[in-house]
Amino acid sequence: MGRFLLPLVAALSLAAAGCGSSSSSPTTAKTSGGSPSPTSSASYGGGGGSSTGSAGGAGASGGQTVNVTMRSLAFSPSVVHVKVGETVVWTNDDGPPHNVTYVSGPKFTSSPTMNPGATFRLKLTQAGTVHYYCSIHPFMKASIVVSP
Repeated sequence: MGRFLLPLVAALSLAAAGCGSSSSSPTTAKTSGGSPSPTSSASYGGGGGSSTGSAGGAGASGGQTVNVTMRSLAFSPSVVHVKVGETVVWTNDDGPPHNVTYVSGPKFTSSPTMNPGATFRLKLTQAGTVHYYCSIHPFMKASIVVSP
């Protein structure tokens, strides 16, 4: 039985690593390790749930930056409290790829698939509670409470 378990585990690992989607093309940025990784940014706002997103490594202009880490197949912290004008930055510090996928609240453009070391930035321009998850690992769920 043991000789059948290893190929099954390998096949499941490959299938899990290959699932995921990208809603935009990431740009490439150098990480401290010298290898390229995607870096994306997006912002949301306006009435009627309109969203705008742009790929690039632009920093937050004005306001604070709040960091969320993807580690051990979880968002940490799972709930963040920020003010309008602040930016949330997700960093994949995990082995597998992840993404930040919109669920509800003020609309934003979901991230592309983020390989280890990649970051995604979202400037918050509207009050409300944003719910999101990783569509690659649907049990990874989190939220952002944005106050005026």
